[in-house]
Amino acid sequence: MWLEQIQRIAKLAQVRYQQGQLLVIAVDGCGGAGKSTLCRALAAEIEPWAHTQLLQLDNFYHPLSSVQRAQLQHAKAREAYFNAAEFKKNLLSPLCKGLIAGYKPFHWLEGESDQVIKLAPSGVLLLDGVFSFSKPLREMVGLSLFVDTPLQLRKQRLIERPQLDIEWVNHWQTTESWHHQQERTSTATEFVVAGTHG
Repeated sequence: MWLEQIQRIAKLAQVRYQQGQLLVIAVDGCGGAGKSTLCRALAAEIEPWAHTQLLQLDNFYHPLSSVQRAQLQHAKAREAYFNAAEFKKNLLSPLCKGLIAGYKPFHWLEGESDQVIKLAPSGVLLLDGVFSFSKPLREMVGLSLFVDTPLQLRKQRLIERPQLDIEWVNHWQTTESWHHQQERTSTATEFVVAGTHG
């Protein structure tokens, strides 16, 4: 059932894809929902007919200190974690205009990388991450998905990831929950996919 839904989404993407152009697919949902697993499955379905690039928004999130977590809530917390306007200006807009764009991944444990990763302005670009279907980005997205997974399972998955501590998890989950409620992400996307697979 899950794979069949992924295959249907891939077929729709193929219909919308125009040779030589960039089709952006946003895979949104809360942290630990299973977005990356879905993206890998979707990429496998798309790769036979289009060059596929996976852009993980994990490479753009910034950790907040305990002081910041105490002070920042809702919109201010979201912008501190991920600046959608900056992401759009520096990366997504140039790509959609046919320009090569590059970025330096930011890792929560190691900080910013020295390596510049370049993206081509053609083929299919999978945006994998929380906030990928944020309102500032929607006009550039050609197909959208929301991965829906129960809170406790998401929290368990987040806690199991390699990290220095788990004190950030509650604040992150509160922020992303507020964001999705404010922006009605799950109803705004074209597809809602269960993230309990795998």
